[in-house]
Amino acid sequence: MDISFPNLVMPKVTAMGTISFQTLVDGHYIWCEISCEALREQFGAYSMDCNDLLYSFYNGKKQIFQAARDYLEINGGRPVLLMAANFR
Repeated sequence: MDISFPNLVMPKVTAMGTISFQTLVDGHYIWCEISCEALREQFGAYSMDCNDLLYSFYNGKKQIFQAARDYLEINGGRPVLLMAANFR
């Protein structure tokens, strides 16, 4: 399975407080997400403020992308919502 994170579209904060980021899986673009809970517990976001969430996302991007890659391989390339438990 060919998985990459092309960064053609900037990650965005959703109405639910997750960060949504673009992923390319076998030539198809999908959106994966990471929860605000994971960003606060694992990557040090101080609050639910958009800037805090995005800052922690960029600081943890390497780990976040690796976790997304691992779960995409497990689930056959369907969109993933990463939670705090995915990083323990």
